[in-house]
Amino acid sequence: MVFETHRRLIRVIFGSAVMASTLSCMGGGGSDRPGLKRLGDDVLVSGGSRTFTDSVPGDAILAGGDLSFSGATGGDYLGVGGQQAITGRVHGSLRAAGGEIHLAAAVDRNATIAGGDIVLDSAAVIARNAYLFGGKIEINGTVREGILAAGGSIVLNGVVGRDVEISGGELRVGPRAQITGNLRYRVAANKVHIDSAARISGTVTALPVGSRWGVRSLLWVLGVLLAGTVIVALFPRFMAGAAEILPERPVLSALFGLGWAILIPIAAVIAAITFIGLPLAMLAIPVYMIGLAIATIPFALWLGRLLLGARARPERSGALVSYLVGALLLIIVGLIPVVGGFVTIIAACLGLGALLLEAQAVRARQPA
Repeated sequence: MVFETHRRLIRVIFGSAVMASTLSCMGGGGSDRPGLKRLGDDVLVSGGSRTFTDSVPGDAILAGGDLSFSGATGGDYLGVGGQQAITGRVHGSLRAAGGEIHLAAAVDRNATIAGGDIVLDSAAVIARNAYLFGGKIEINGTVREGILAAGGSIVLNGVVGRDVEISGGELRVGPRAQITGNLRYRVAANKVHIDSAARISGTVTALPVGSRWGVRSLLWVLGVLLAGTVIVALFPRFMAGAAEILPERPVLSALFGLGWAILIPIAAVIAAITFIGLPLAMLAIPVYMIGLAIATIPFALWLGRLLLGARARPERSGALVSYLVGALLLIIVGLIPVVGGFVTIIAACLGLGALLLEAQAVRARQPA
């Protein structure tokens, strides 16, 4: 197999998702120039459209609408943005999430990328493993070790030093593909094309394909969007306030959200043991479930505003548009195997914490 253990893979993806979600909420402040902040050897860059060409002794952390990186890092590259063009040299690992990601850099360790469209240019060289999750994935570069990829459409036309494992809607292995290890894919047979000129040293194994989305899944997605739209329409100021908390206090939001998600069920079980506490536990359970159901709304609203940038509007209709854009992206990311579930959990924790902080702020503003 390409990877030592599934546990190691989960740690890599979970860590990347946590960093991406948290760092995307970070702002500037105390910087050398607007949108840039230095913390020791590390550099944090944030803003709508950013181009970074410097050499960084430590990590390069970028968040924004359109990102261009052509410098060099002594540590890792972490990027969150609508579009990312990454060249130069990354001496550590690369972790990126966004709408469109184009990688043409040399990466000395692993690369973990989640996005709508992902392209590994022919100039891209990844010294270890590549973990790719997206709608459309095109691999033209070199990966010294293995690849794990999941997406809607996957094109493999590069060089891979070890095993490749694919899960998706469509797979095409091009004539320039070279796989030293095995190829395992979970794709419908009529959606697989392996060019006769492709060189695969190991075995090619077709894995069973799971069931596709049905009417129930579609109705569930529509129901989630409709419920969120109604809530944003009824409480636009409250939801907008919660969304504004995310970039200001991401760590506190995450702590509040995790605390609510973990401690409330425990407290309800303890309270239910006693006769006096049973009614309180029965009341806490539906409140807890409602909180979880609407937890991703502030995150989706913030995400939509981030993607829309200057086109986002503050009024009720603008909040609805921002929410729908962010919610659709969250749903698409949620479809990605493994990483989708973790990103959804992170979004829910951050959103739930922001809701609690906004409720606390509203209560503090009310006269005694």
